[in-house]
Amino acid sequence: MASWISRYRDGELYPVWQEMRAGVPGALREDAEEVVRETMTRVALNCDVIVERLNEAGFVFAMPDDTRVRPTAADTRAIAQLERSFGELPLALRGCFEHVGSVDLLGDGGAALPHVSYHQDPHEESGLLPDPLCLPSAADFLSLAESFRDGGTVPFAPDDLHKANISGSSHSLELPGSPVDPVLDGVPRRPGITLVEYLRLSLAWGGFPGYDALPLDRPLPPMLEVLRRDLRMF
Repeated sequence: MASWISRYRDGELYPVWQEMRAGVPGALREDAEEVVRETMTRVALNCDVIVERLNEAGFVFAMPDDTRVRPTAADTRAIAQLERSFGELPLALRGCFEHVGSVDLLGDGGAALPHVSYHQDPHEESGLLPDPLCLPSAADFLSLAESFRDGGTVPFAPDDLHKANISGSSHSLELPGSPVDPVLDGVPRRPGITLVEYLRLSLAWGGFPGYDALPLDRPLPPMLEVLRRDLRMF
């Protein structure tokens, strides 16, 4: 039977991850890690493209210095500390820390993305919360997780309210949790969604997955098509 990584590269993106979620025997661990590396490398490249396109469109990032930061040596040390505290991290989570780093698309979209706001009122009032993609670095996640050394639900990122600078809660996950692809709690309308599934959803919407709740009688901002054009499937 073909390896997971060869099937993944041949386009079996969803079946391979589904099989891996069912369990990774020790003999297939290296194969699974290759899939994670390939997946998260594609995610990282997609995030780079989206950030570049947002910059070109004049998007005003809430935290310009933190918008896109590749993994650092501090993150490598943080991963080791997390695993000393909580045990082995889920493969997808570790891979995200190792190959993606941090992403922060919070900000003000102006006329290009009229529902996206942080410092300013949205250009178009609709009650929509676009849920801009926000991924912590391993070092940032460690600082959040240190209060949960006995395990349990650990905050991972702000929820859609906090991302709009409104008092809210967080997206969170269980540690140690699933060994492969952890469930990300607190994602609107998506109970049980895993980290990889959330990344797919988010990037399919150009980094703003909350737009899937825009009423059908309201047009999507054309900028969304610009953001998600020719991104790599993963």
